Amino acid sequence: MTGAAVTGAAVALTPPKHIEVNGRRIRLRLVQQLVWLFLAANAGALIISALYYLLTQVNWHVGSHEIFYLKHDWDHLFSFKGWPQDRHDVRDVYEGALATLFVKSLLANWRKYGERHVGLLRLITSPLLIIAVAAPIVVAGVFVINYGGPWLWHRVFHHHVIHASVSLPGWLSTYLSTWNWQPVLIGVITGLVVHRIYAPIGNTVQLYFIERQVDKSRDTGLDHRPRWPLPPVIRERYAWIMANNLPVHDRGKWAGRLIPIMAFLLFALMVFGGVVRYYIAKGG
Repeated sequence: MTGAAVTGAAVALTPPKHIEVNGRRIRLRLVQQLVWLFLAANAGALIISALYYLLTQVNWHVGSHEIFYLKHDWDHLFSFKGWPQDRHDVRDVYEGALATLFVKSLLANWRKYGERHVGLLRLITSPLLIIAVAAPIVVAGVFVINYGGPWLWHRVFHHHVIHASVSLPGWLSTYLSTWNWQPVLIGVITGLVVHRIYAPIGNTVQLYFIERQVDKSRDTGLDHRPRWPLPPVIRERYAWIMANNLPVHDRGKWAGRLIPIMAFLLFALMVFGGVVRYYIAKGG
């Protein structure tokens, strides 16, 4: 980046609750936020679907030489009869966790994190951080929904079953059938816990793309502000930096290369995750 680097002498400003973009408040802001919440949550879930399929279902080989194939070991990692369901729930919980992280990173109140950012090493190791921090909660959550919960229900309510009939449009029923709500709920809780550690990483990535546009605007004198339909929080944060002439971070060339590459890989995984969930998993 070519903008001025942030220094300790920079004056801390407190953004107001409502920030004007291009001279006025964003119309239908809540509706736009809800749409992006839905999109971000699905993107996070689809990325996990893609990773799960690529790591545990695909036989990676060069010619006749197998180099990586985990399906048999993963399918038989444990011998007890509940493992076939448990291993799918592990995937579903991580889907809910990453969906929550995407939503929090994209739509969370950035005023809370301000200029907090991380270095290159933290960015590179962020996927491992998410997996490691989430793992104990994922294991505990899968145990609760498949063993602890049913045992407690049987003890308290015996064999009583709740029947609920809700009429839904066909397209909505088809979409909801691709989700298992219990693991997803545990995943959301997991994501909220992990986000306490992940927040500076997500804030760094968000700031990078916004500050890159700030740099372009300042260097060229042209208007490079993020525009609709990008999320309101992105447009508001850019407007706040520009309106108050705030300095931006100089992250160096390696971060400038790494973050776009990471963003492209996540987008590619999201697209492939859609193929996995809505085509391959349906037997297409």
